[in-house]
Amino acid sequence: MDIRFPLFLDLTDNNCTVIGGGDYASLCADMFLRFGAKVTVISPHITPRLRELEEQKRIRYIPRKFFRGDCANAYLCVAATDSETVNIAVSVECKSRGIPVNVKAPAAYGTFRMPSAVLCDDLVLAAYSEPKNRDALDNLRAYMETELPSVWQQAKDTAEQ
Repeated sequence: MDIRFPLFLDLTDNNCTVIGGGDYASLCADMFLRFGAKVTVISPHITPRLRELEEQKRIRYIPRKFFRGDCANAYLCVAATDSETVNIAVSVECKSRGIPVNVKAPAAYGTFRMPSAVLCDDLVLAAYSEPKNRDALDNLRAYMETELPSVWQQAKDTAEQ
């Protein structure tokens, strides 16, 4: 089993670059925005969700394919294209620059995995499981988003007593 150490990074106002414009790229961009990052998406085509974020000026969109050097100013990067060759090239560039990189496929080329995270006030709960368990993890996240506010408030109330 591939056990990973959880690490919480401050993404506030840091540049996060997403190479690719599909569903996985959309999920990553949304996650980075939730944590205050500045997000750049580079892809010839993007999902309607990414288009919406661009129109709201919440992301910077560069409508073209990946070129070497695109990750140079990134605090962290995601390689989320449909091309494993391009994703590996993104990984190689990031690793050579010491930039953490998440690779959609082949995932083994990445240095970190994207967690499923729930935010509640000043509490962040993050979890990760192998892709074969992604549906179960999504179900857990949805449950936690519903239940966490009351559980967290109860825990804080108990701590104050």
